Amino acid sequence: MLVLPLGYDTGMREYVAGFDIGGTKISLAVAGPAGEPIERFAEPTVAVCDCVEVGSDEILCSSLVRQLERMLHQALGKLGVNPYLLRAIGIVSAGPIRDGALWCPPNIRPEQAAGAGANGRVPWILPLVTPLESSFSCPVGLFNDCSGGVLGEVYTGVGKDVADKASLHLAYATISTGFGVGAWDAGRLILGKDGNAGEFGHIVVERDGLLCGCGNRGCVEAYASGVGIVGNTRSRLSAIAAGEDLPSPWRELLFPEGADLGVPAAFAELENVNLTPAAVFEAAAQGDPTASDVIADLIYAAGIGLAAVANAYDPAVITVGGGIALSHPELIEPIREEMARHLNVVPPDVRLTSLGHRVTEFGALAVARRLIAPR
Repeated sequence: MLVLPLGYDTGMREYVAGFDIGGTKISLAVAGPAGEPIERFAEPTVAVCDCVEVGSDEILCSSLVRQLERMLHQALGKLGVNPYLLRAIGIVSAGPIRDGALWCPPNIRPEQAAGAGANGRVPWILPLVTPLESSFSCPVGLFNDCSGGVLGEVYTGVGKDVADKASLHLAYATISTGFGVGAWDAGRLILGKDGNAGEFGHIVVERDGLLCGCGNRGCVEAYASGVGIVGNTRSRLSAIAAGEDLPSPWRELLFPEGADLGVPAAFAELENVNLTPAAVFEAAAQGDPTASDVIADLIYAAGIGLAAVANAYDPAVITVGGGIALSHPELIEPIREEMARHLNVVPPDVRLTSLGHRVTEFGALAVARRLIAPR
């Protein structure tokens, strides 16, 4: 486990912990109930659940919660903290979430992925809250990562110096592996019945458009996300008329230098190459029209998504984070302009989050602190 020292004093008497579960990495922060993180830890997310209980109507997976338990015990041990001093645990994760568990998360699948759990007929469930409460004898809260992100803004970012949190009207949007939103309105976190409010990544922007990871077509997320960027690019390149050469700079970006691939071979191999969002942005920077169209699709879809957020919640500020947005801050202004074309409310201020990649980490700690003293 990677330890990221922050240099804070560990002499306090009680602690909270916050987990940020990502598609490729889990971050853990340990802090005092009202203080900055003392220490941060990180390790890769276990993507395949090998500890399962298979039933006729569900598959229960325990690998993820066992990973969290191990990480937290190791972290407390490294800090010399007795687990009994842990007051609360906050968790933020991409959903869907329900009843203290993750339900069919696309980035974590059971070992029997080729069987019932992978085709949607039988859900795979990753319980988190109940087993962690049992292991550490303290309250545990599980929130969608975008809800966590807006809590990070409320308590550590935009709203840090605002004493009256009820005066805040904020939304946080992530453009990363997926697209999602969290919203805070006049002192209240908008959650929905299962905690999945803010799934604006799954409003439709293109009828019969690209296939989204949710199974529908034409969603915001099918265009305005890391997965969407790659999928859109593959689709466009594969649609180039047979007999044409793979357009520059794609041959240089995707295939080994000097590779002698004929056109049919190039397209046959296209599904197997490691196409990344970074390669698409690089191609766009070189003036490639296909990549430029993909980025234009991202801007349009994200603008529609933020317009829906503004029209639904009427926030004063929308902050934007996630790996794609943070790596490409030049996207924010054209997305804001696209949003403004579709509004029926006073336009919110749209800005990149000042908390960077740690916005959801601060949110997870806020979840834990609210369990001790809700506010």
